[in-house]
Amino acid sequence: MHRSLVLPSLLAVLAVCLDAAPPAPSLAVGRAALEGLPLRFEANQGQWSPEVRYLARGGSVKVALTDRGPSLRLPGTGRVDMVLEGARQPRIEPLEPFAARTDYFIGERSNWHTGVASFARVRYAQVYRGIDAIYYGNQGRLEYDFLLAPGADASAIRMRFRGADRLRITPDGDLEVEAGGSTIVEKRPAVRQGDVAIAGRYVLLARDVAAFRVGRYDRSRALVIDPLLVYSTYLGGTGNDTVTAVQLTSRGLLYVTGSTNSSNMPYINGAYSNGIVIPTATNVFLAILDTTAAGGYQPTYFGYIGGFYTDTPLAMVIDATGDAYITGTTTSTNFPMIGNSILPTFPVASTSSALTGVNTTGLTQTFVLELNPALYGEVSLLYSTFLGGTLGNTYGYAIDLDRAGNIYVVGTTLTGDFPVTGNCYQNTLWGGQDAFLTEFNTVSSTPIYSTYLGGEMDDDGRGVAVAANGLVYMAASTGSTEFPMAGYSYQGNLAGGYDVVLAVLDPNQFGTESLIYATYLGGSGSDEVRGMAVDASGNVLLTGYTLSTDFPVTADAAQPANGGDADIFVAVVNPFNPQFLLYSTYLGGSDAEVGYGIGADAENNVYVTGYTLSSDLPTTPNAPLPTYPGGVDIVAAKVIPHVPGRSGFGYLTYFGGASISSGQALAVAPDGTLYFAGFTGGGITTTSDAAQGAYGGGVTDGFLAVFAP
Repeated sequence: MHRSLVLPSLLAVLAVCLDAAPPAPSLAVGRAALEGLPLRFEANQGQWSPEVRYLARGGSVKVALTDRGPSLRLPGTGRVDMVLEGARQPRIEPLEPFAARTDYFIGERSNWHTGVASFARVRYAQVYRGIDAIYYGNQGRLEYDFLLAPGADASAIRMRFRGADRLRITPDGDLEVEAGGSTIVEKRPAVRQGDVAIAGRYVLLARDVAAFRVGRYDRSRALVIDPLLVYSTYLGGTGNDTVTAVQLTSRGLLYVTGSTNSSNMPYINGAYSNGIVIPTATNVFLAILDTTAAGGYQPTYFGYIGGFYTDTPLAMVIDATGDAYITGTTTSTNFPMIGNSILPTFPVASTSSALTGVNTTGLTQTFVLELNPALYGEVSLLYSTFLGGTLGNTYGYAIDLDRAGNIYVVGTTLTGDFPVTGNCYQNTLWGGQDAFLTEFNTVSSTPIYSTYLGGEMDDDGRGVAVAANGLVYMAASTGSTEFPMAGYSYQGNLAGGYDVVLAVLDPNQFGTESLIYATYLGGSGSDEVRGMAVDASGNVLLTGYTLSTDFPVTADAAQPANGGDADIFVAVVNPFNPQFLLYSTYLGGSDAEVGYGIGADAENNVYVTGYTLSSDLPTTPNAPLPTYPGGVDIVAAKVIPHVPGRSGFGYLTYFGGASISSGQALAVAPDGTLYFAGFTGGGITTTSDAAQGAYGGGVTDGFLAVFAP
């Protein structure tokens, strides 16, 4: 069995001290966005000196990859060459090409160079016997991994920093390289074997030479000095806790929401509430973590909101000012209401008591809220409403905003008196349950547009995204043979027990004209969508599970065949592209998998998280946890569309222990940093800076983990 050892430097950050006023907020946001973009290693086609094989620019820093290794050109006259002492002549291979190319028209025509290719990563194969080096990163940051095959010797790696004034190992174990008034910081390597942390550190061999030292470990098992795991923490107490949604802002603030019935979860004074309402309640929690280098993943906000019974957030979106919009489900008749609510009271029969909050009818309704975390206490709740009816349950699964600040909620309802508008596409419940779409804003108690959408059987609305032109993309699952179709459908008929549906609506149109596109997507088994997102090119990303052996996949799929039972599917579609299905792949082993969270980076690489029961998941050599730990386990993957075969998985890994765990949500930074979260029964690896390093107890804890690009 192939095993590998991975030795990353994890982070090389250029830190230059400047005595200057802080930038204006708009400039800071712009810089943050640029710093999140991946490095582009341009191939040398004659536009540079012959010794340069690839060159990348990151702000005021240039990284030249030569036959001897990387050379960093720092601000001013500083330069550091990182030479691998005793290395062999490597085979240099570019990886992960970018679609964009560069043209150089400088001076005479003989000096022009067109169509210059760029790559996200460059591999130096066999720099030492059995050892590869891979270089990658984002603006202002160079990262590199060492991959060791079985039998390779980690002590062979010796890094000489030519041009450095001084090397120093900090008390935290980081390696600082000082040169020309600048400091390069290489974070301490994180070493583990399974879920057991192994000691690992830098050592100085000479004034400008550093190496790795790894503590004792079981040499019969794989060892990882992690190229991916940056941060990992539990979020939970002695009850039942789970994270259901995460969102990342351009300022590096990570919003995390979920549900808890633990009375000993943390709080930060000044939030809407400092704990659950009563000991028997399950309420919403909202935490905000600062993921910037200065913030160090410390929480800046931690609060709670809810009623006397069960409140579960299922989706969240953040506006430009930092307000959080959350939708989910509640059985609390006294869930806090404020503002121009569409339904200010819980839709129940008269046997229920709004005073006590006890829901004697057993109905579940949708809630939608807007919360400003910058305000103190209860005034931070700016708006809330119920959505639903008195004849059945209603579940809010997805939420988005348009440029005008209008709110869009998609979900599933079983009630025949759901609030619809006169301009709706469908004004009555057709099957046992239909999907719904509601558009509204907080200045009016009347929806702008609200409709059922479904056929004669069960339909389940799960995703929503609003395009810049105001069109609304909606994802659902259906067992209906008569689900409404519109436009040039990719697949006009139900193929199996359940199929995915993608619909596009224009709420500015009236009635049946408002549905402008709809198609089935599925095979002869049952296929259901659980997550939806939009990439930087405006393509729709879909994930969930498929039981079909003939689910539509593309010729360049990373995994073209079903691994067995239910597999995750990852699909990239565009209803306004004649091809529609731009990319599609299975992801799974011989047992069951389900995908819940999906997203993309600036280069349209796709990320997915969910759970697996398979012991033979096709994990990649760089996986932080390549072997099955048992139980129901978290899965996290980076998929590179249009790269066929297993190379199409940038990484694919388990993440968890021998318990019941699942990834439920994710957020992706432009540079490909993955933030994924969900719930776990324990056994996950946490980092030394975790907010909560140990399992809190109870049924499950929430978790948050971060993988570097």
